[in-house]
Amino acid sequence: MNAVEIIDFNKLESKDKLKNVCAYARVSTKKELQETSLDLQVETYTKMIMENPEWNLVGVYSDVGKSGTDTKYREQFNQMIELAVAGGIDLIITKSISRFARNTIDCLNIIQELKRHNIEVWFEKENISSFDPKVELTITIYASVAEEESKINSENTKWGVKKRFEDGIVPMVTSKVLGYKRDQNGNIAVDEDEAKIVRKVFTLYSKGYSQGYIAEELNKEGHITKHYNLPYSSGTIRGILNNEKYTGNALLQKSIRRRVGDKTGEKNQQTHPKYYVENSHPKIITKALWDKVQSIKAQRMMKYNHTTDILELKRRAKNRSIYSGFVECSVCGKNYHYKVNNKREKWATEILICSSNREKKTCENDSLFVETFDEQLLSQINYIIKNKYEFLNKLNEVLTSHPEIRELNIEINTLEDKLDEIHHQIKSLALLEGDFETLVLNQLKTQKSDIEIKLTANRNKLLTSHNIESKIKHYKLLLKEYKKPIDDLSEFPFQDLFDKALVNERNDIEFILNPFNSLSSNSTYSFPEIITPYKIRKTLFESTSKISCF
Repeated sequence: MNAVEIIDFNKLESKDKLKNVCAYARVSTKKELQETSLDLQVETYTKMIMENPEWNLVGVYSDVGKSGTDTKYREQFNQMIELAVAGGIDLIITKSISRFARNTIDCLNIIQELKRHNIEVWFEKENISSFDPKVELTITIYASVAEEESKINSENTKWGVKKRFEDGIVPMVTSKVLGYKRDQNGNIAVDEDEAKIVRKVFTLYSKGYSQGYIAEELNKEGHITKHYNLPYSSGTIRGILNNEKYTGNALLQKSIRRRVGDKTGEKNQQTHPKYYVENSHPKIITKALWDKVQSIKAQRMMKYNHTTDILELKRRAKNRSIYSGFVECSVCGKNYHYKVNNKREKWATEILICSSNREKKTCENDSLFVETFDEQLLSQINYIIKNKYEFLNKLNEVLTSHPEIRELNIEINTLEDKLDEIHHQIKSLALLEGDFETLVLNQLKTQKSDIEIKLTANRNKLLTSHNIESKIKHYKLLLKEYKKPIDDLSEFPFQDLFDKALVNERNDIEFILNPFNSLSSNSTYSFPEIITPYKIRKTLFESTSKISCF
């Protein structure tokens, strides 16, 4: 009896298909040496993958200045995992387990998730694959060592900080604290030009002016913040009013980190000792003015929050509305705030109000009815669900012609032309001998290396942060499970679809798609408008909303 060989065409096709391969690199500080290291890693991995005839390069993902103890803060890492799960990556190459993740649980969970989708991770230093049957034990050991190393480093750092606190050494970063500078000997000194602003803030607040009003006054006078040179806001003023260092005294260890890798500190609720250092540096305001300001702040906190309990205020902050940080005013740039008017009455009304207008109307933009806003957002989501293929195709066209993509391609073409020119010059000089020719040749080789690094970085950007295919896959996966229109916003993760809602005026709202995190405020394309009718005291109005791509 003859043997029959069964041929599976799907398997044959997968054999012939090139394997989609990417690499992941990470440096935990932004020091120049490590930035150079990252550039070299990107260049090395790009060459390695491109030189393998069975591999297709899908980018070198990298995070700079990000700790490996928590994956939440690694943007490109999360983008890479999302693309891999969506079927865009078959193999991930990384330098070591510690570069991939220092948190053992995170590392194992990610490895297991990738294995479920048949995605391999190769760790160069340990010379191990995630497909190895013994990999989980090995990774547990390596990742635990890396995690323990992070803990030891953290404890050593905390011990050093605590010792300096006990010795009364005030760790003031004067480049970020308004009103102070360092003198020639490195001592803390008062910057009189900046100190005038600090005194004005405390004086105005002590006279009853709000934080928002004070910020506006400083902005009108042309002042900018010391940190990032941004305009003043009520939050900036609050930070100044809360800083006891302006009295010449310093309260140390006001906040703590709960665990290794936790980026957000929390207020020290007497779980660790605090240290109050008197006369540690020159003062800008008197203690009497400080006490008066703190008394006014406490009275206002009771008036608006009915409590001064920090734990209670934190609990409330965790229960923020679904609109927090999502609805933005196009006039002043601040976020809209959720508010209930007449909350104890049967005619209570839910509204969204520009933060500039919470205490006193200083922004010309109007408030919105939550019900009307929800209807518009719901209409836009249901429009996309009904026309998802048309939406995705149009979005693909828009992103392909996006200004940032065009600029990247122009830059790549320019660099390629420069590289060709340098190649030609090097080829000509290589035939000549002499000290001058050798000097010029070495300079050209240095230029060539610099251009190749820039070229690799730009090409890699098109494969990672500006990868149109991966962006479209993100939206496709998000919409995949929705076959019919939804009835309520709680049924759909709208903040994963839209980056923000921009309120131009009460009857003109834009829902923004910003796949490349573009800093531009110009819309590259607007999808069809939807008109939503609503009533105010029996009068019918119409509000227009649209989806814009930035």
